[in-house]
Amino acid sequence: MAGVNLSLYRFDYDLTFAALLMNADGTIYHTYGGRDWTDPLSHLAVPVFARLLVDTLADHAAYERAPRPPKLARKRTVEQIPKWAQTIKRGKRPDCFHCHMIHEGEIEHLKKSRKWTRDRAWLWPDPIQVGLRLEQTDQTRVKTVEPGSAAEKTGLKAGDRLVGLAGTRPATFGDVQRVLHETPNRTATIRIGWVREGGDRPTSGVLKLAQGWKEATPLVYSWRASKWPLSPKPGFGGRMLTPEQRTSHGLPEAASAFRVGYIVNWGPNAHTGRNAARAGIRKGDIVVSVGGKRDFANMGHFHAWFRLTQKPGATIPVELIRGDQRLTIKLKVID
Repeated sequence: MAGVNLSLYRFDYDLTFAALLMNADGTIYHTYGGRDWTDPLSHLAVPVFARLLVDTLADHAAYERAPRPPKLARKRTVEQIPKWAQTIKRGKRPDCFHCHMIHEGEIEHLKKSRKWTRDRAWLWPDPIQVGLRLEQTDQTRVKTVEPGSAAEKTGLKAGDRLVGLAGTRPATFGDVQRVLHETPNRTATIRIGWVREGGDRPTSGVLKLAQGWKEATPLVYSWRASKWPLSPKPGFGGRMLTPEQRTSHGLPEAASAFRVGYIVNWGPNAHTGRNAARAGIRKGDIVVSVGGKRDFANMGHFHAWFRLTQKPGATIPVELIRGDQRLTIKLKVID
């Protein structure tokens, strides 16, 4: 991402792959790329991308007949983000600027300048935030609708095909995310259009969103690299045990547990590792539960849960297995 104009090339920088189909004047026709917490490839499929490339030719032709060039913000690059500008000034320029370093740098700058609020964490919301899950191979088709969600209240059903969203024609998961990203995280409405499965007549409605609608659960948020600079941090982590390993330790096969593989003793977060060590956590311990929670889907889920739900100053129980012992230690949550 070195030198890339972030004001022009706007996408979810937590992703491992994204493609923008756009006009030279900065108009973005479609955003391809996206994932959810279940799988890095949950919304990537070569046939989808190939079809999108062809279909966008018609969008481009239509736009060229009536162009509406956007007013572009001043050029901004990752090297201008204060964290990385200072790193470069110290002569420690990274060999490569990865996409996720953009969110990381921005979050750390906001925290240092005391402008950070948790509301800023909810970037590029998953459509599940309005109650929609979309198909992988036809990303305009609704896979499921969450009961009680804004989507269900609007009248959407599984099998419906999206044909309009806030005045745009969505073609991808990324297109839907872009509209959601640009919608405020407060009481808001989004005009949406769809065609019912088996029909050809479009229906329209309004998604009515409540204050804080973007706030994701730790599981939905768990895959994001931008969780790492958030606080508080546990100061330790490791690898999830396999079902066989859990059974060998007398744990239910369906439960979650992980073996402590590291206690942070490096960098600006070393104090969190020292805090964990003082509480009694050791490398090799098997963590059965933290704060009473024992159903972590993966390590990303654990780290997102800790950062999004725990409050500095609280003391929480951590259940451990150490050799033949079952222990419960008290971990103070620190910033």
